[in-house]
Amino acid sequence: MWCCGNDTGTKSTEHVEATTDAQLSPVPKDERQHFTIYLQRNSPEEKMGLDVAHKGRFLKVKAVKQGIVMAWNTAHPESQVQANDLIVDVNGVASGGEMSSQRLLEAMALVKAGPLELTFIRP
Repeated sequence: MWCCGNDTGTKSTEHVEATTDAQLSPVPKDERQHFTIYLQRNSPEEKMGLDVAHKGRFLKVKAVKQGIVMAWNTAHPESQVQANDLIVDVNGVASGGEMSSQRLLEAMALVKAGPLELTFIRP
C-alpha cells in the first residue's frame, strides 16, 4: 500500500519533463479544495504515474497514469488525484515566486525511494 510513511529515503536527481500550459486564472480561495496525499516510493523503478504541465507557479495534473498515484486513488476514493488538480507543495517545497513550478517538479524527481507528500488544490 502507498500510504502514510515516515521513513526517510535516499534522494538523488531524476530528469522529469513537463509541458508548458497557459497562465493560471485566479480562483477565489473559498472555492478551492485543498488536500494532501502521502505516498511511499519503494524504488526508483516505481513510476509516479502523473502527466503534469507548468501552470503559472503550480503544476497542473494533465492525467493520472499507472503508478503510485493511481494506487493511492484506488485505496483512497475520497481523495483521488484528478486531471486539472494543481500541485502546490511537494515534501515541504511550496509554490511561490518565479520558477516555482520548476522547483516542484525537481522536488518530485529527487525522491527515488522514500516518502512523498503532495498537496493539491482542486479549482
